[in-house]
Amino acid sequence: YRIKGKNELKTGLACQTQVEEGMYVASIPYFPTDKRTYDIDEIRPEQRIMMELYPEIYSCIGCNACTKACTQDLNVMQYIAYAQRGDFEKCAEESFDCIGCGCCSVRCPAGISHPMVGVLARRLTGKYIAPKAEHLENRVEEIHHGEYDELIEQIMEKPIEEMQELYNTREIEK
Repeated sequence: YRIKGKNELKTGLACQTQVEEGMYVASIPYFPTDKRTYDIDEIRPEQRIMMELYPEIYSCIGCNACTKACTQDLNVMQYIAYAQRGDFEKCAEESFDCIGCGCCSVRCPAGISHPMVGVLARRLTGKYIAPKAEHLENRVEEIHHGEYDELIEQIMEKPIEEMQELYNTREIEK
């Protein structure tokens, strides 16, 4: 978008950009990212998996257009560099806030599907690299065994105002 009387071209997501006086808006057409098909149980966090699934990341010319286009102010070029080196944990951390809008991919002369590279790195990290959250596994088992069914039924009967109050005053796990 541009503001009347100013030359600067800005990018922003409609859901995050406040309307301003004199704003001229142009929509970027839908830009499909190139998501490769894989079975997360069949692949491993090895550098070669990026070479096999997203070889175009090695064509990056370091122009930084992806980072400049990012509406989340993520260091996109950096997380692609981590992916190139097979450092999936750092790639996952750097790309964590990516919402997959594709603005970075639209601007990339190498045709990289940056959001999909980040998704792959986050999935590999979650499945193979990050420590298992045993308390979460235990909670899922408890849910599957119906240990919270009665509590869920009680909550479902509460008025929305009471639910909002419960949510707003909940104890947040650290």
